[in-house]
Amino acid sequence: MPELPVLVCASVAVFLGALVQGSLGVGLALVSAPVVQIAAPRLMPGSLLLVAAVLAVLGAVREISHTDWHGVSWALTGRVAGTAAASYVVLVVSGPTLDLLSAGITLGVVSLLAFDPERLLRNRGTLLASGAVAGLTGTTSSIGGPFIALVYHREPGPTIRGTLNVFYTAGTLLSLASLAVVGRLPGEQLAFGALLLPAVVAGFALSGPVRRHVDGSGRTRGAVLVLAVAAALVLIVRGLVAMGGA
Repeated sequence: MPELPVLVCASVAVFLGALVQGSLGVGLALVSAPVVQIAAPRLMPGSLLLVAAVLAVLGAVREISHTDWHGVSWALTGRVAGTAAASYVVLVVSGPTLDLLSAGITLGVVSLLAFDPERLLRNRGTLLASGAVAGLTGTTSSIGGPFIALVYHREPGPTIRGTLNVFYTAGTLLSLASLAVVGRLPGEQLAFGALLLPAVVAGFALSGPVRRHVDGSGRTRGAVLVLAVAAALVLIVRGLVAMGGA
């Protein structure tokens, strides 16, 4: 298991990520994945997938009444396909390459929204596609939330959070199962993820006041777009650093 400083740094990052995601519906992996990846790369992505699953359950219970069940069903269909592809990708494609590809897709979508926010419609096609990309990147790097969040960027905060948390709950469990099937989910990743759970619960518990402020200010859409761009930049930097060190 990692040393105490690594656990402390990861716990702080997970606490902040849970606080952000509890407020906006997305952000846990964006904030915490780079820290854990740098401090203890052998513990990724399984540890954060376990953390994400628990946080998603907490969020779903809190706002499940606002869930868009029709949209979730199509997004999860795409997630199944994306997760199946990820099970193969983790064996043959380098992580840096996938990071850069995912970042490019995200920045392309955000660019379209910046110039014409009506272009990204929420329909079966976009839900399937975003679910598939989320399954691919979520399984391989634990960062998959921004893709499906973009499809819901126009919706009220409760709808975004309720829908995404149901999607995350099923999706992260599916990703964990697929990694276990291909032998890429060692026990130490799950053990480390369990040690991070108190930080998740604390961050989620404190997200209530922030959530109400964001919903009241009407800034949820802008915050989602900013987080999507930030996620893309994290993936780009991580991919380039990994390529440079190869």
